[in-house]
Amino acid sequence: MARQALEEIEANILALSAEQFGIRSAKISLNTRPVQDLGIDSLDLIEWMMAVEEAFDVSLPDAKEVGDPAYKEVFTRRYLTFKDMAELVHLRSGSGHTEQTGFGKATHQYHEKAAFSQLGGALESQPSELYRSLGKSDLGVEQFRRMTDGMVCMLLKGGSVEIGSKCADAHPDEKPLHTVDIEPFLIDRETVSTTAFCRFLNSIGAIDDEVLCKWFLIRPGERRFDHQLIESNSAGWSPKSGTEEWPMILVTWYGAVAYSLWANGHDWHAENSTFLPSEAQWEYAARGPTSKRWPWGDDDLESDAINAGKHQRHAAYKDVADLPLEPVNAKLGVSPFGGLQMAGNVWQWCADWFDPSAYARGGAPSCTGIRSERGGSWVSPTDLSRSSYRRGRIPDAKGRCLGFRCVGPYT
Repeated sequence: MARQALEEIEANILALSAEQFGIRSAKISLNTRPVQDLGIDSLDLIEWMMAVEEAFDVSLPDAKEVGDPAYKEVFTRRYLTFKDMAELVHLRSGSGHTEQTGFGKATHQYHEKAAFSQLGGALESQPSELYRSLGKSDLGVEQFRRMTDGMVCMLLKGGSVEIGSKCADAHPDEKPLHTVDIEPFLIDRETVSTTAFCRFLNSIGAIDDEVLCKWFLIRPGERRFDHQLIESNSAGWSPKSGTEEWPMILVTWYGAVAYSLWANGHDWHAENSTFLPSEAQWEYAARGPTSKRWPWGDDDLESDAINAGKHQRHAAYKDVADLPLEPVNAKLGVSPFGGLQMAGNVWQWCADWFDPSAYARGGAPSCTGIRSERGGSWVSPTDLSRSSYRRGRIPDAKGRCLGFRCVGPYT
């Protein structure tokens, strides 16, 4: 196949992308970022890459080629644009399109689990005490149970903690390694489950479809409808069978904020406040007070230590049960405090605006229109689950690999 001119590839990339994402061509340009500007989730992004491979008869490198510069361009570039993809196709011209096995084995495996404590049904009345002490965990961490949703929460004592990275392969927005002062706070041991999110919906009364769509709802006929994990009937909202302990996905930043307010006994309408973790709180909770590459330390572990890189190319995930998600209480990506899945399974919304220059400036994040997410996911390559890795997307994005956990005040 003759090598196409870069300009021709760029035009074809725009046309293919508009068709693949169901977006009018006039709404995108070469500088459009699929994740940050369009809210495209990681799975759709990978499927788009497959379509690019087939259309241009090229082979994008897979996870086994992590040293390949093309792989780094696709999977670790901070703000991949359509122009970047066109340049990548030009670079890979002549490689030929080959069938690939994908990142990993997209199957459900048995992992040891903590006791599942999150509650379903509906909250009948506000509890007299929001947090009830559970004493110390085996790791010596004070634990509390949040009485609105049953979530086990960990008390992190705070202090002067290290944030960011000094590793050679860290991206500019992760640098420099610096210290911040953090007040004591509570953070959920697990990400919020489908069971608990249904409890929230069942407890707040009738909600307009417009609000539900702003939070999570995928209408019949829309993309990703078959992957919505919860459903409603005359009895209220409930998880689909077999997903009761799975993380709530396809939830926007606004839906996560509303839940976090309700769970902490506040008015869920108050969008000017939130009980989502800041990036600093999240990073501290993930790896402790000193800089480490992973929640468990600096040494890379076997891939089954976290649920990451499990997407298989050409996998359709026709049924919900096919999604290689792990239960929220599976003991994977465990932090020094006992937090579960502080690496992998699902990305987690944070309270902050995603500001690439915040660490370098040493100030509060500026309003960028993009909210931060941390932790990596079952779709992403393992390296994106590093504790200091930063990413963001538009707050109304709905991802099949995007969830959240809450924080709470310690008084």
